[in-house]
Amino acid sequence: MAELKQIAIVGGTGAQALASSGRYRLRVLTRNLESSRAKQLAELPNVTLVQGAQDNMADMHKLFNGAHGAWVNTDGFTLGEKDELFYGFRAYEIARSEGLQHYVWANIEYVLAAGKFDERYYCGHMASKGRVAKFILALGQDDMKSTIFTTAAYMDMLHGGMFVPSEQPDGSMLWANPSPTDTKIPMIALCDVGIYNLWIFDNPTESAGLDVSVATDNVSFADIARIFTEVTGTPAVHKTLTWEEYAPHAEPYPGASVNWALGPDAPRDKSVMSWADNFKAWWRYWGDGVTPPRDEALLDRIHPKRLKSLADWMKHVGYTGKRQNVLKMTEDWATKGGALPPK
Repeated sequence: MAELKQIAIVGGTGAQALASSGRYRLRVLTRNLESSRAKQLAELPNVTLVQGAQDNMADMHKLFNGAHGAWVNTDGFTLGEKDELFYGFRAYEIARSEGLQHYVWANIEYVLAAGKFDERYYCGHMASKGRVAKFILALGQDDMKSTIFTTAAYMDMLHGGMFVPSEQPDGSMLWANPSPTDTKIPMIALCDVGIYNLWIFDNPTESAGLDVSVATDNVSFADIARIFTEVTGTPAVHKTLTWEEYAPHAEPYPGASVNWALGPDAPRDKSVMSWADNFKAWWRYWGDGVTPPRDEALLDRIHPKRLKSLADWMKHVGYTGKRQNVLKMTEDWATKGGALPPK
């Protein structure tokens, strides 16, 4: 039997499909071997954990050494926009130096470029990843193949994040946010992410040089409320708020930075955007419908059994509208004490 190809992983999203395929061994970088997410990954077949940090170049050399490929999803909310640029560039360069054959950069939309560099769409946590993606593809496919994997807004943020509704006294659900009620937003079910990446590594000749941009469904918040009611029987509505109405209730704590989960006293420089400036642009981008369309035919060919609708996802996960942690940053904050500074 041929030896399994080893894939180095930074950021564990989607690792399950690669590990369970029986075609790859995974070497996963983690800061804390005892964290709940690390322990869950360690239980998967063909997975080895490597303790280290995404901003430590010696650790990245150790992670990439001897690997066939890499799947890299840097944590921009921890690093910050400026450092994600540097360490995103360096991760690619280190992979080249270690002789990897295929490099996959986990990306989100370069919203500033998609918006024709209109500063109203300057959303730092998305811009840094998008810039690194452009850098990687510009260097071509000689010596090391590269693929960009771009996700839309996470459908799973209906569990935890910016899309969670609030339960009203009568038991109904209310989505209240700055999105226009009828503007469609592309959303991706995270349960399908792994299959797309399995295809990328299984088909390097075809996937090299591609930006595989994925989405499950395009839905407005009016759609979300309606579909939620159809699936669960619970009444729901959406209300569009002005930014001034929304921000005081959504901001994690007064004066929060975009990397708020590090705490209010973490050292920061002037390049770190405020939570308010970052997410005001984020909501404006989705609300103005600037996002480019996805290649649905390609996605169907890559993953014929993918979820194709919000209703399918709600049924698949048993969605109730109740809050759950999805993003690692919210888990990290909870482990620090679980309490936000008072508003």
